[in-house]
Amino acid sequence: MKQYNLFLDASALVAYFNIEDEFHKQAIEIIDTEHISLNFYTCDVTVLELQYVLWKKVNHFTAIDKTLGLIEAEDVTVLTCDIEDMLNELEIFKLHPMPSFDAIICAIMNRQGIELLVSFDRQHFDAVDGIVRIESLKELKAKTG
Repeated sequence: MKQYNLFLDASALVAYFNIEDEFHKQAIEIIDTEHISLNFYTCDVTVLELQYVLWKKVNHFTAIDKTLGLIEAEDVTVLTCDIEDMLNELEIFKLHPMPSFDAIICAIMNRQGIELLVSFDRQHFDAVDGIVRIESLKELKAKTG
């Protein structure tokens, strides 16, 4: 079975961990699917954003628990941001003004050759070349053929 690389945005991770999130069911269906062989990636900046959002939306105990769980997960690779990524983030930001944590995701994905992104952020990622935003299992199946 062919494996596909899939980057997890903070919005996808928050939805996955927060049963009150409007996209919880969609996140569960994508991340827990057994129909497609997936390699999961995220980045250090996304982990920090996840921690912050869970702290604000749920509580700090959940934020700590889920952040540690993600960092220690064997099936998720947490990529680190470097200076080159920051420079590329600025280039992306020049073309597509967006929050820096979204532009850095694009820079890291481009560096790693990862095209597919699970995100419920409809404002920013769709404009960036080389990024295919997924928000449902049906879309993921269509993109992975």
